[in-house]
Amino acid sequence: MSMLDFLSPSAAAPAGAFRPLARSSMDRAQREAGAEFEEREGWLVPVALPGEAERLAAVGVADLSHLGKLELAGPLSGAEEVVGVVVTHVISPRRTLVLCETARTPAVREALSAHGAVLDVTAGLGVLALVGPEVGALVRRLTHLHEIPSSGELAHVNTVHVLARPGGGVLLVFPQEYGHYLWEVAVDRAKPLGGGPVGVDAIGGARS
Repeated sequence: MSMLDFLSPSAAAPAGAFRPLARSSMDRAQREAGAEFEEREGWLVPVALPGEAERLAAVGVADLSHLGKLELAGPLSGAEEVVGVVVTHVISPRRTLVLCETARTPAVREALSAHGAVLDVTAGLGVLALVGPEVGALVRRLTHLHEIPSSGELAHVNTVHVLARPGGGVLLVFPQEYGHYLWEVAVDRAKPLGGGPVGVDAIGGARS
């Protein structure tokens, strides 16, 4: 048991009339953009936005903060054998970030525990997916270099991780308190390219 286990959404349980429902830190911005939401695995997920098909033909910006996020103390080998893992990212020799399917977060956490101590940081991190033929141009508009953090719009945001998205595109993983800002910056930089906000279902559903 870790003193940071409160970051795990699984710690919230229904009690009487109380029914917990997790929301992204970008929830308000998406509502203003006309997002359609659905309840999925304890999260309120933005599944569709007006005009997303046209935007995705250039570059789409989608909120995948509902994905499970686990931090493993140490390196991870054999991740492909853990069912539900979407992508892994080595933060340092002593820390590995694992993104997984929302519904399988508890099972993936248990499987990873064989490799070392695991912390569920789902509620502490946000995730943005950048998808489409103009994704490279959008990343260059967000930062002057190919590695983040660097200079440019994201230079002052600590601990932004850039991961290759399975199936194409880029995932930005960051402290959730920067969510609203990063959403606005990414959408603003995507618009001149013909892109903008899209829903989860437009890029392949909950596993995206």
